[in-house]
Amino acid sequence: MSCGAGTGVFLLIRKTIILLQRSAGHAFWPSPYLDAFGEEDINIERGKPLYLNEERYAALSHMVTSHGIARSSKALHQTLIGAFLML
Repeated sequence: MSCGAGTGVFLLIRKTIILLQRSAGHAFWPSPYLDAFGEEDINIERGKPLYLNEERYAALSHMVTSHGIARSSKALHQTLIGAFLML
């Protein structure tokens, strides 16, 4: 809490999505990793190699470094971590 002000960004490897956390709320962000055709491989079902998409990564980095997580997602204000843990 003292270092990141309650903000966390996590890559959920098996789901290939980003989990954004701010205090007791959370939201999901699209994966910065895409296949050769520019598509996500949700839950790694197709098993194709994934590559870092620089545009998506830059958008995520900008949002995090500019403290935009709290402003960027309405879901973040409506969702509690306890509900996520039950998934």
